[in-house]
Amino acid sequence: MAEIGSISTGDIHTVSPSGQIGPLGSEYMLHWGVRADDRWHIARDEKAIRQGIAEDGVSIETRLRVPGGDVVHRASSTPYKGKSLVVIEIENETPIPVALALFTSGSATWKCEEKTLTRDLIPIISASKAVGHCLIATSEDELLERLRSEERQEEIERLNSGKGSQVAVVFPLPHTATLRLVFSGDKDGDSLPFPDDLPNLEGIANGWGVHLEQGATAVLEDERLERILFQARKHLLVGCEQDLNSPYWLQGSPSYTPALAVVSMSLWGHSEASSRLLKQLIDQYQVSSFQHPEREYLSYLLWACSEFTLLHDNHEVSAPSLQWASEQVGNFLRSIPRRGIRRRSDHSFLRLGVESSISILQRSAQDEEAHRLQDVLSKIYRSNSISEYSSSLPNALLNLDQAAKPLSECLLDYLGASDNSDLLNRIIAKATPSGAFSSDERLQDPFASALFLIFLRRFLLSQPKKNVSTVALFPSYNPRWFNIPVEVSNMPTSNGGIGYAVRWHGDRPALLWEGNSSSEVSFISPEFDPNWESRETQGEALFPQQKPQETAIPLISPSSQKPATPPSGDEEGKNFS
Repeated sequence: MAEIGSISTGDIHTVSPSGQIGPLGSEYMLHWGVRADDRWHIARDEKAIRQGIAEDGVSIETRLRVPGGDVVHRASSTPYKGKSLVVIEIENETPIPVALALFTSGSATWKCEEKTLTRDLIPIISASKAVGHCLIATSEDELLERLRSEERQEEIERLNSGKGSQVAVVFPLPHTATLRLVFSGDKDGDSLPFPDDLPNLEGIANGWGVHLEQGATAVLEDERLERILFQARKHLLVGCEQDLNSPYWLQGSPSYTPALAVVSMSLWGHSEASSRLLKQLIDQYQVSSFQHPEREYLSYLLWACSEFTLLHDNHEVSAPSLQWASEQVGNFLRSIPRRGIRRRSDHSFLRLGVESSISILQRSAQDEEAHRLQDVLSKIYRSNSISEYSSSLPNALLNLDQAAKPLSECLLDYLGASDNSDLLNRIIAKATPSGAFSSDERLQDPFASALFLIFLRRFLLSQPKKNVSTVALFPSYNPRWFNIPVEVSNMPTSNGGIGYAVRWHGDRPALLWEGNSSSEVSFISPEFDPNWESRETQGEALFPQQKPQETAIPLISPSSQKPATPPSGDEEGKNFS
């Protein structure tokens, strides 16, 4: 299950675990079923359903098991004339022909002719093959009853129009055949292209590959982890182009989710997408001198501006955001109650906002104001026993004041992971087979996508010391990654783009790195060797021997642990005791 859409245009659509499709925030508008040898199999009602990512690495693949094999439903999205259309391919992998039915609903006048189904003269489905026949009914029960009883209409009735609220269009689907479809839920559309006029699923996947190659890359030798990474970046690239008042941002996510998306996209090198989303946030945010802004929201917005401008060395891109943020510091300070620093409540958000404000003021050459705020920040540190080197983001997300928390705890807390297995495995286990993080209200949650990207970026590369040009390479290495090659390239930092690769020579890791910075950078890798440090912009190092992950081995074999079966009455006398 996932959300699919196109960059820069159109609505987002959801794909349910059974392959139902509908606009985000609305009911499903399209589902499917197959008439096999035994009966009709309506996908949404079947248990023999499996879903994951197709071989192209992008399309959502849903497999419906019927006698003889699978009928496979694949869905993706592509732009067309300012809209986002859903492209579907359904393949019959069974050795026998089947009938395929597409179901949709809505009180309207429906017309089915040749390869197109229209609703009130507006096309919503176009197919690569002619429709076999069409059924129109006033209720779903009536429609399914007629379909299952295999009532047949005359040809003139099949291709004619009719009024109703439930529709099924049926196609013959021979063995190994594939039916291509285009679906649009747009009620104002006036045209719908035929499938052959649009790129196929492989072409759409290639297009996504081009988009993602423009940012940072990470090769992790873990198919599940790379799938989650791909889906999170793809999901937010689509979201960065959505209006802030659209269901994408408003449905089931915290108000500061777009701010997290700005930072996560910046950390992974998608500067244009993050820039457009930040501009939306800035344009929408208006606070008069007589209003008190929401402290929590403004804290995250200032943090997003600070991180964005740190990661973008293009002055023309970052300067307007930095200037706007410096002007908003006063609004943020006015939002703090006079006695707010003495109370323990809301310190987590105050800290995030104050730290971001100091960074913004320092880079805006407002040193005196930054120094005064540093005194306020010191009070927060002292009152909560917090180290100035710890990250303020996790505590703000968890709304905790005391003791620094790792960002992974925020993600696990949000996803509801509670088992005691390896940290990364716990996170991976919460993803759907398609690589998405779902929530109660969303099949794919943008807050979880953004938080995962920030977590994984810090897992692979971090800048652990504030105001010091130090970059930690693979700072989260642990024995789980023993003898596993890792490669990271074009990762943005405040010191320019950085890449590295880990290669293994037996049980010793070799680190190759390269930085693109005009200033001096210190590289460290504390988990490989806490004493190693290099100021070279590129080089390689061979680290000491590492220990593999320990695997618990039972002292007693599983077969020996099974309780013995009591002998039957006939066998009791045959033993030799």
